[in-house]
Amino acid sequence: MIQLIRNENMKIYKRKRTWFIIILLILYVLIQMANLKSSGMTEYNEGWKTLLQHENSKLTRDAAKSDALPIEKKMAAEKILMNQYYLDHNIAPQSNAWSFTVSQSRNLIVGISLLALIVAGDIVASEFSAGTIKFLLTRSATRSKIYFSKYIATLLFGIFLVLLTFLAAIFFGGLMFGFKGIGDPYLFVKDQTIQQADMIQALLGGFLFNIPFMVIVLTFAFMISAAFRSVTFSIVFSMLAAIAGFVLSITMNGWPWTKYFVFSSTDLNPYFFGTTPVEGMTLGFSLFLLLLHLVAMHLVSYPIFTKRDVI
Repeated sequence: MIQLIRNENMKIYKRKRTWFIIILLILYVLIQMANLKSSGMTEYNEGWKTLLQHENSKLTRDAAKSDALPIEKKMAAEKILMNQYYLDHNIAPQSNAWSFTVSQSRNLIVGISLLALIVAGDIVASEFSAGTIKFLLTRSATRSKIYFSKYIATLLFGIFLVLLTFLAAIFFGGLMFGFKGIGDPYLFVKDQTIQQADMIQALLGGFLFNIPFMVIVLTFAFMISAAFRSVTFSIVFSMLAAIAGFVLSITMNGWPWTKYFVFSSTDLNPYFFGTTPVEGMTLGFSLFLLLLHLVAMHLVSYPIFTKRDVI
């Protein structure tokens, strides 16, 4: 089994496409950093108090609009609380490598997932479409071992990208914003109050608690890859589904029915550093929902892979 996983990893990293994905991820980190820099959210001059007061006034007006979504009202309320905390404690908001990485962790994990699913959507479908699956099946390895070795290799590739992006975000964030501040507290809104956590805890949690999104997306792409011979269809369909799920989980945040929407449970950070998407949601419920979907997807893809005829 270990040898099969090693072979699958070698296949992944031998392809030029893999290194192109890695380059794209580095560029994605730089783009996220440039967007944050250009938005003016990282720099506050001597008039920062006036800026925060004006921002609070604007947020209050926007949240009061009749067409404001629940998520917009929620984000506005949390931002107002945070700004008021800075004003009350005379703390000028500042960005550094650590706070930048925490703030962008979810966006970075989404970017990683969308690129990693290219491998997940290809790893099985390409074997059947090219006919190379025959060579694997002629060996002593069973179809079950081949199936799980490919799935594990896919997840390991995703984890590698997470570690790479994590380090890249800290490195480039440090070059632009500075490396100081690792000992500063991380401030977040929970239960309508400002709370604090260690920056390192928030840094690790920002990535670890978003990994369920990547696992769900890669497992879905792997399922589609096992069910269809077309690599293009597997990748495109999986990517569209992942984007749609992510967008819906944000825009419909706060709606009662989203409690049962798996993408609402793929970010576990709110249970530790924020407020849950729907009142009454628990960590146990989200973990159960995630496990249920993972099992369901394997119950679909595993029988298809093990019983599919090889042409």
